[in-house]
Amino acid sequence: MSGYLGTKAVLLSTTTATVGGDSTVGGDLTVDTNTLFVDSTNNRVGVGTASPSNPFQVGTSDLIVDSSGNVGIGTSTVNRKLEISGNNNGGAKSNYIRITDTDTSATANNQQGGIEFYTSDSGNENVTASIENLYAGSGAGSELTFNTAPNGSSGVSERMRLTSTGNLLVGKTVEDSGVVGLEVDSDGKIAGTRDGSHVAIFNRLTSTGDIVHFRNDGTTIGRIGVASTRPYFANQSDVGLLFVGDDVRPCDSNGSSRDNAIDLGNNSNGRFDDIYATNGTIQTSDQNEKQQIASLTDAEITAAKAISKLFKTFKWNDSVAEKGDAARTHTGVIAQDVEQAMTDAGLNAGDYAFFISTTWWEADGEIYETAEEAPEGATERNRKGIRYPQLLSFIGAATEQRLASVEARLDALEGN
Repeated sequence: MSGYLGTKAVLLSTTTATVGGDSTVGGDLTVDTNTLFVDSTNNRVGVGTASPSNPFQVGTSDLIVDSSGNVGIGTSTVNRKLEISGNNNGGAKSNYIRITDTDTSATANNQQGGIEFYTSDSGNENVTASIENLYAGSGAGSELTFNTAPNGSSGVSERMRLTSTGNLLVGKTVEDSGVVGLEVDSDGKIAGTRDGSHVAIFNRLTSTGDIVHFRNDGTTIGRIGVASTRPYFANQSDVGLLFVGDDVRPCDSNGSSRDNAIDLGNNSNGRFDDIYATNGTIQTSDQNEKQQIASLTDAEITAAKAISKLFKTFKWNDSVAEKGDAARTHTGVIAQDVEQAMTDAGLNAGDYAFFISTTWWEADGEIYETAEEAPEGATERNRKGIRYPQLLSFIGAATEQRLASVEARLDALEGN
């Protein structure tokens, strides 16, 4: 090895040299041809090359640090703060990863750096994907965007965005449930919006059963599933609806039919208003499912006769409050009058299915079915009701028996 130290030439003929203290080398420095080369004229250092074209360079394209502080790996030129290139199986196409300080490929003017993935094919460079940092100014926060290039396009388009508040947007750039795209907020809210088609698909493979669970404080309170290709919706108390062909059936929490077990609404705080149907309801009246079949007693006939005189016209309070004089007139009985008529005949109205009396308790907007579960100070409520088909049957049976008795007496009189 030979070189110059200071102004005097020194020949180092040994394979190992030790220099003590500070040393100054004037002019170029060459170590083993191109193991290390210092270009003193252009202030460049080359490792593995005797002709570095950048301030620091390893080989022709192994590692480059240019005069602007950009770093390139696997490329002979560098245009970004960090650029890594790999040749595609030795072919003409090269693939790059670039870390930028200011993005030049996107349209927004507030992008402050990011990561770009691009390819160079026959000299044409196309950004195929990028991750960009959006900085909107002091105090405005920043956002992170993820961009890809669609088929046949040389430019990238935003596909996903992580906002400064931690919300994730897919296919959209604003937090708005009225804009097409998916929004997953950091507080747990999910909003999917689609134009002209379904928004979500939940697909269970291989077996039937639950597809979606609804939970409250970690406890499952409802579910949607499929039983034998039939969808169902149910709660955890085995109250649900099973959709079969052209009918809807009551079912349990697993989608199995529940016969004669579930009510539609209740008398305390779950009444429906009107039910519109082409035909009336069909009630089971099979003899094989009944027992203790009997004609009305004298007391029942007495009560039925009294009840038949209790039909009146009336208007509902809430209808009058809403419509005033335009509220429509209804016809029926007053449940309390029916109850009294039964009592007067020595009967208990509660023993008959045509009479309904429901008591519940209310406190702070909550409904309690029993006094035991109701908190102290809860208000007791009661509402009475009538099953008109059964009441009219009761009255009709009494009327028929009375007419039969009258006809028998007339026949007896005519026979005399």
